[in-house]
Amino acid sequence: MTTRDRILTIATAELEARGLEGLSLRAVGQKAGITPMAVYRHFADKADLLQALGEYALGRWQARIQAMADLPLLAGFAAMATAFVDYALDESALFDAAFVLKTRAERIYPEGFEAGRSPVVGGFAQRLAQGQAAGLVRDGPPLELAMAVWGVLQGLVGLHRSGRFNLSRQAFTALCLRSAARIYLKGDEK
Repeated sequence: MTTRDRILTIATAELEARGLEGLSLRAVGQKAGITPMAVYRHFADKADLLQALGEYALGRWQARIQAMADLPLLAGFAAMATAFVDYALDESALFDAAFVLKTRAERIYPEGFEAGRSPVVGGFAQRLAQGQAAGLVRDGPPLELAMAVWGVLQGLVGLHRSGRFNLSRQAFTALCLRSAARIYLKGDEK
């Protein structure tokens, strides 16, 4: 593992333990066993570290989704939504770096998505278009449908993480899948 990777791993753990306000390059360097100056050789400041964390987290998310590329259409939708919930609940610091915090790595709608900067949402939109062609997915711009699904999942996950649900993990995930399906599936398939 390179020094930069070690710093990112420790920064992720620090973000999980101390939150954004408690994250500092000095503390990360101490935990990594390197001097503050060594940290600054890799990251100019906290904003630079956050951007690297955001890119790292988005890369981890993309790798999860790429593993599902060959799944059939409807199974792929369910797997992607489940993966989103799992990422939020199992790797909350990385999820936050990818989808919650301002890191300068985030993708901005519509420009970033239309330009293909989000392979995951772009791939999901392509799957939605395939579903439309097969008569399974409701009409509408696939990218907008993808963003609506993401928004609902993000909202439900945020509510869950703030203690607003008294459901088992399995029941919560099933609620997320049903809620997402209500957005993209046509009539009787819901």
